[in-house]
Amino acid sequence: MEIPIANIYYLLCYAWDDLEESDKLAEVDNSKSPELVELFARVLNSGTRRLLRRGLDRGYLPHEGHIPGIRGKLAVTETLCRDLLPRGRAACVWDDLEYNTLPNQILKTTLELLYHDGTIAESTRADVHDLLRWLSPVQSVQLRSEHFRRIQLHRNNRIYAFLLHVCEFIHEHWLPEESGGQRRFRDFVRDGLPGLFEKFVFNFFQHELGPEWQVSSPVIHWQMSAFNPEAERFVPRMETDVCLRGPARSIILDTKFYASALKQSAFGDPKLPAANLYQLYTYLRQKSADTGWEQAEGVLLYPLTTQTIAVEFTTHGHRIRAITIDLSKPWQEIHSNLMNVITPSSLKY
Repeated sequence: MEIPIANIYYLLCYAWDDLEESDKLAEVDNSKSPELVELFARVLNSGTRRLLRRGLDRGYLPHEGHIPGIRGKLAVTETLCRDLLPRGRAACVWDDLEYNTLPNQILKTTLELLYHDGTIAESTRADVHDLLRWLSPVQSVQLRSEHFRRIQLHRNNRIYAFLLHVCEFIHEHWLPEESGGQRRFRDFVRDGLPGLFEKFVFNFFQHELGPEWQVSSPVIHWQMSAFNPEAERFVPRMETDVCLRGPARSIILDTKFYASALKQSAFGDPKLPAANLYQLYTYLRQKSADTGWEQAEGVLLYPLTTQTIAVEFTTHGHRIRAITIDLSKPWQEIHSNLMNVITPSSLKY
C-alpha cells in the first residue's frame, strides 16, 4: 500500500493529538519527495524556525565547582577540607538559566542525524546546517528511549510536543544499515503504521464528532456469575479500541491492520478472520448489559491493502460491519469515509 506523504503527515498529526500542525502541511511539504526522511527534515526545519522566532525554551540547570566568591549554595565541608578560603575561592552549587535543556538537546541531535543523511535534498540540508549554527549553545546527546520518557511538557514549552514526537519516531524507526553506511527507515506501513492507526482513529473521532458524541476506549468487564477467585485472576480483560456513544447510537469499533484483511480459508475462499468477528461479537454481547448499549453496533475497520471490503449484517440485534479505509486516497475522501462510519444507513466504500 502506497500512502502519500501528505496523508502520513495527517495520520501523525491525529495520532499525536496535535491538529494545529496539520495546518502547516503546505509549509513543510513543498516538494514531491516520497521519502519520510525528507518530510521529517522539513517538519523539524519549519518547527525549529518557529521555536527560534518565539525563543528557545530555557531551564535552570545545576552546576557545582570551586569559584571565586560565593554563589548559590555554599558547600561548607568541601570548602574547609580543601582549604579554599585562603585562596579566595569556595565550593558552591548553583543553577543557571540555559538553553541546554533536554528537549533542545534531542532536537539538535536529531537535526545532526538528518544533516548527515545522504537522501535529503541539498536545499533541506542547507536549512538544517543553518539551524545547527543557531543551536550551538546546545549540546548533542547519545539518544536513548529513556530521554523521551524524562521530558516534562507544560504550558510554556507545549510547542515542542509535535517536534519531539517526530524526533522519537525517527529514533525508533530509523535504522543503520548492516554495512554501517546509510541509514534507512523501517517499512512504515508494516512496522510503523499499525501502532499509530488505532491512535489515529480514536483521536480522529474525538476531534471530528460533535459534542453530542462521547469517544472512549473502556475496559469491558465479563458478565460473570458463580465465579471463583481463579476466574477473576485468569480471565483476560477486554480492552476496546474505540467506543462511540451518540444520540440513540452506540458503536464499538475495533481497528485491525494486516497485510490483507481477508484470510484464506480451509475451503480455498478468502474470509474475514474468524477471531476478529468472535472478538467483536463478544464485546457487543458483554457490553449489552450496560444501559444504552443493548443494541450496540460493531465495526471492524481495516486499512485497505489488497481488496475493498464492505461487509454488513445483523445478528442478535447487533449490526456488524467490516469495512476498509483507503489511506492512499485524497485526505478529504479519507475524512468523509471515516465520518460515514457513524451513519445509520448501509455504506458503500
